[in-house]
Amino acid sequence: MIIDDGKRLNVKPATTHKQQLSILKSRGLIVENEDAALKVLECTNYYRLRGYYIHLQKENSDDFKDGVTFEQIVALHDFDNELRSLLLRILLDIEVVTRTRMAYALAHAWGPMGYRNEENYNGADHDKFDFLMARIDDDLSKSHERFIKTYNQKYQGQFPIWVAVEVMSFGDLSKLYNLLPTTQKKKIADAYDELDKTLLTNWIQCCVVLRNLCAHNSRIYARNIPIPIKIERKMQSRIAIATNGAFKARPQTLFSYLLAIRRISNAKAWNSFCSDLVSLLEKYSNVVELVCLGMPDQWEQFINKK
Repeated sequence: MIIDDGKRLNVKPATTHKQQLSILKSRGLIVENEDAALKVLECTNYYRLRGYYIHLQKENSDDFKDGVTFEQIVALHDFDNELRSLLLRILLDIEVVTRTRMAYALAHAWGPMGYRNEENYNGADHDKFDFLMARIDDDLSKSHERFIKTYNQKYQGQFPIWVAVEVMSFGDLSKLYNLLPTTQKKKIADAYDELDKTLLTNWIQCCVVLRNLCAHNSRIYARNIPIPIKIERKMQSRIAIATNGAFKARPQTLFSYLLAIRRISNAKAWNSFCSDLVSLLEKYSNVVELVCLGMPDQWEQFINKK
């Protein structure tokens, strides 16, 4: 029992795997191989699978649309697993590039230890600065990397920016970029083919969110990603012309995220990712709906190889 606003609500009792399968069948789901379906439910949470079939149910009903199969739902789950692996690979590459470019820009602008000097941040929020420095110190103290131990012994705990970035989380890198003054933000953004610094601020933050979703095995298919990503105006215009205004990218879809990821990825990493994405979508073409990824039919011409 739980209490909500003074009312006692009954929580549904636990169900066995056979009961779970019976519930799905009673709602019109076709199960072609019950033994195989039960083995899936033994390894994959019944409630986890729900995210992959909500869009396959009739409107305002728990009943499934005609012809939906259990195997179709499992295939969507498998597709999402493979998609997350692809995304993690390209996002990890972006993280490495971000570390490198931030360390290089700040080291040459402020010197090796200038990132610790609050005056360099030109009036940035004091509490946010202190909080971030404390997090960096904590990460440095917990690190078991050999180069951290070497710097600790040789330089009495003074860690230059090119060392500090290697133990910072992607989230903290995003926070550091947000705190930087306009001049330094622009220098870093310029390294991405003169990208607008406002876009880069948003894109790094969004990449952190997507990376965390992937790392924690959260569903990517048929969902809105929590933080809206900004889309370059020239890309918006290009999409409008190519689709005769029939399609507008929504900022919380994977497609919109990929437009940004392509822009800040290096060509080798992106081209490899793009080839694998095409193959993955072809592999699951019988179950994947492009609309559930926010993609237009012409998606390849917008996120093609560099």
